[in-house]
Amino acid sequence: MKPDALILHKIMSSSTYTISQAQAKLPRLIKEDSFAISVHGEVKGFYLSKQRLEAMIESIELLENPEFTAALKAHRSGNAKTYTVKELDKKFSA
Repeated sequence: MKPDALILHKIMSSSTYTISQAQAKLPRLIKEDSFAISVHGEVKGFYLSKQRLEAMIESIELLENPEFTAALKAHRSGNAKTYTVKELDKKFSA
């Protein structure tokens, strides 16, 4: 497996199937979140569920937002302001 395919496989998939295995098990596999398909031991493609793909797109969109990334950095550094549910209710019900 090529290094880039190995990284993607570790991130996105817990299972790898040959084309023959994937064809035989497709009705069951399609219920999985993701899986990889290999040819002669080399990963050639990935299946991602609709939900997984939508989550990835949402994450990309959030990371493109400068306000979000600033808030994320503040949170990770411990400098983010936190609110209780009561404080949020008060703030947004006004």
